[in-house]
Amino acid sequence: MSTLTKIFIVLLVVFCIAFTMSSISFVAQTHEWKALAQGFQQEAQASETHLRNVLASSAAQAAMDRDAINAHIQRIKALEADLQQALKANSGLETRLAEARAQVSSLEGSVRLLSGELKVGQAGWTEQRKQREELETRNTELETRNIDLSERVNEQTAQLVVLQQHVRQLEQQLHILRQGSQRVARLDEPGTAGDLGTLAGGGSGVVRPATPATGSPIRGRITDVSGALATISVGSADGVVEGMVFVIHRGLDYIGDLEITHVEPDQCAGRVVRSVRTPKIGDGVGDEALFGMAQ
Repeated sequence: MSTLTKIFIVLLVVFCIAFTMSSISFVAQTHEWKALAQGFQQEAQASETHLRNVLASSAAQAAMDRDAINAHIQRIKALEADLQQALKANSGLETRLAEARAQVSSLEGSVRLLSGELKVGQAGWTEQRKQREELETRNTELETRNIDLSERVNEQTAQLVVLQQHVRQLEQQLHILRQGSQRVARLDEPGTAGDLGTLAGGGSGVVRPATPATGSPIRGRITDVSGALATISVGSADGVVEGMVFVIHRGLDYIGDLEITHVEPDQCAGRVVRSVRTPKIGDGVGDEALFGMAQ
């Protein structure tokens, strides 16, 4: 109940009392003033009782209103405290939002920087790919040239081996000629005429061949290997002639065939025409007659 209502009730009670007193005074002047006075007195008592009840109710309502107001005040204080906390939290969130925006700006700058670096890297990668393709093309050309040069080196090596063997043969022939000259010079001396028979075959009149017959198998070993060329330890003194084919073996394993292209008295050289493995120094060789494959 509001204060205005309470004031209105109090004024109403006061007016009722004043009206009652006026009524009593008016009725006292009439013939039945005593009965009327009693009636008005009862009404006044009833009004007073009602007024007291109204006042008590008003007081109780006022107490309830005060309690409600206090509760609302407490609620308002709690809401104000919550509001302060919310404001503080909002301030913290605004600070964090500002920091997040700053981080976003920094990240955007980093992204732009990385994008620029990526473009530069892509350009460099494209350039490197072009260079790699050029290098691969150049490498292919160099490999082709290397193969050509290797073939030329093999040819030159083969020619060098042949020339070296030819030089050795010429040296050996020169040595033989020198020895023959020395023997002829000794024959010109007195008392050496009998040696002519020895030079002619030991006095029997038969000239013995310088090389053995080739009917028996010829065996030897590889003494040098240079690419497709190989040198073996047998020569013309053992019956080897150009064009012969020797079988290269390693124990009982077949290695390949060697075609003789150059012959010296104590060694010869040839070209590996067929092979299942790479010949090595020390591998055995034998002519085809050794294996029962004579042509």
